Amino acid sequence: MSGHHATLLSLAKLSFNVLQNMYQGELRALTEYWIDLDFARRLHYGRDKLVEAYIWGVGSLWEPKFALARTSITKIAALGTFLDDTYDAYGTIEELELLTTAIERWDPGMEKLNGKMRFLFEAIAAFYDEIDTITSKEGRPYCSEYGKMALRYVVRLYLTEVRGRGKAKLQTFEEYRKVSSQSTCYIWMICAALFGYGELAPRNVFDWLFTEPKILLASSDHCRLMDDIVTHQFERERGHIASSVECYMIQYGVSREEAVNVLKEMVEEDWKIVNQELLHPSPCKITHVVSHKEVLSIFLGFEKVMDVLYKYSDAYTNSTDGTKDMLTTLLVTPLPISSSEPNCPFYITVCVCVIIL
Repeated sequence: MSGHHATLLSLAKLSFNVLQNMYQGELRALTEYWIDLDFARRLHYGRDKLVEAYIWGVGSLWEPKFALARTSITKIAALGTFLDDTYDAYGTIEELELLTTAIERWDPGMEKLNGKMRFLFEAIAAFYDEIDTITSKEGRPYCSEYGKMALRYVVRLYLTEVRGRGKAKLQTFEEYRKVSSQSTCYIWMICAALFGYGELAPRNVFDWLFTEPKILLASSDHCRLMDDIVTHQFERERGHIASSVECYMIQYGVSREEAVNVLKEMVEEDWKIVNQELLHPSPCKITHVVSHKEVLSIFLGFEKVMDVLYKYSDAYTNSTDGTKDMLTTLLVTPLPISSSEPNCPFYITVCVCVIIL
């Protein structure tokens, strides 16, 4: 007896190939956008990771209806990577204070702003102008303002981390975790996802997000700890502040292996909180928001991407091996439909394409 239905298998392969073709179109447009910005040349110090950034979009929200959400997540992830590198490894404290002030005021042309900082901020501002045009036509003119609020929230925390580098006294593990778990860009990227949610993301959904719900805090902490576990040695080499691994080692007098094992247990606890919130969301004064499973599913999608990219190594930054193979399978190579498989009737093929798109 056959273990599968041949026609259904052919339809499943066809479904994947149609989706893959759509993803290729999105990535083509994103690549043209990125080439026009010329980040790799103009900001040579940063990680140029547009295609890897697309994993965050397609990995968390794969359905065709979320095309704007995917492209928005990708742009924020790619721009955010350069912003992170600017604060972590390039800008002086004086330059970064000016950049933070410019973002607080939303003034990309601020007179004293360094040329590279200005270019980066102008690219981010242009993205929000684009989003404002799109979402205003949908009757949601508030979207870009919430995105800017999220960016301000993130850069304040970035600057706090930078100022912490100059302190002789090492932060406690708890102090580090409180600040750094919130500087993961999750709130910024969740906002980007909500841009593409249409009527599923009215104003009160954004308001709910800025109450820092448990699912956001647990997801952000999960991201920070997983990132630190696999990147702490690299980050130390480029002059970054001590990570959660070093802070825990020094504060509690344990080995690196012991510290990593404790952090992995904390990651598991964060997973439990996320799952609990997905099943039984915590009460919130802002009504009929957290019960919306499609909004909460963004967090689950991001957690899945974290597990793929950071479980064993930093596969986002070092993407030449496994990540490249995964992207090739997902975005380049279609599934073969062999001649031995039955041909799908034309009307079924059309129906599948209509359902998908």
